[in-house]
Amino acid sequence: MQIREIIADLIHSYQSVSDVRTIQTIRAIAVEKIKQTITGDYPEIDVLIEYALNDHLRHGTADKLFANLKSDVIPFAQPSKKQVGKVFHKIKKLKVPDFETIDLRECTFVGWNDLGTRRKFMLYYEDDQLRGISGDISSTVVKGFCAICHHESNVALFTAITKRGSEGQYTKKGNYICTDSMRCNQQLCSRTELDDFLDTIN
Repeated sequence: MQIREIIADLIHSYQSVSDVRTIQTIRAIAVEKIKQTITGDYPEIDVLIEYALNDHLRHGTADKLFANLKSDVIPFAQPSKKQVGKVFHKIKKLKVPDFETIDLRECTFVGWNDLGTRRKFMLYYEDDQLRGISGDISSTVVKGFCAICHHESNVALFTAITKRGSEGQYTKKGNYICTDSMRCNQQLCSRTELDDFLDTIN
């Protein structure tokens, strides 16, 4: 579970639950989830937990804390257009997004939709090497669970061609994923979830 979501649930409990023992239990569970989400010794996380223990915590204060944490995040390394073109070298007239308009500190991967061709493109790093996948994205958007972030969201069927078997035969693999890749990134709890999805495609 993402830290923002943990804190949001905790604030909601502070505002809606009056029983002291119940609050203590909810608070302890929230702190444990935070520690499981971000392992290691980080003073900023200790500060966040300290604030989380205060039942007067509200969204405004939490937003300021998250802004401070964000300044320490290592962003997704911005690739050049040449690098992106090399990853998707088979795609003619590839439309590359303007990375300057994307907050790369919130990205585990970068994804965008080409409405003209109804294709979705995703960039990610594997062993510090830029890689990518692409596939058809349905124009039909429904409420459902995303195969990447595992959250309920606006999703569409993403179909990619995968190479399977020793004889090199190709098959199509379809998954419902978030249509909004930035939203998907924000709901992504760990890199493992992305890797699991990529394993089903590659």
